[in-house]
Amino acid sequence: MREIRCIVFEDGELIKALLAHGRRTGKALPAGHISSFEIQRSKDVIARMTITSDEGGKTIVPTSGAELAAAMIAYCIDRKVPVPAQSAKSITVIDDHVALKITMSGD
Repeated sequence: MREIRCIVFEDGELIKALLAHGRRTGKALPAGHISSFEIQRSKDVIARMTITSDEGGKTIVPTSGAELAAAMIAYCIDRKVPVPAQSAKSITVIDDHVALKITMSGD
């Protein structure tokens, strides 16, 4: 028997998770403000932030795969949401929001 739990992130929470992950890993975003945010569902789930500089230039910053999962897991841990270390984790989309899917074995 297995247990599956999904932690669904609102867009604002996912942006906060990505910004915190960038600070933690030293991957700073380009100067400017976040002008748009979208989720792309293809082979992988991709979170895309568009950063607009003060001069009006736009830079798209995509995050997917292990980096996206790491940002989401760290965000959960920072907020004391339990994420079992021995569980399988994956990223999925539920109701147009990105979710961290946690699968635990009942052994």
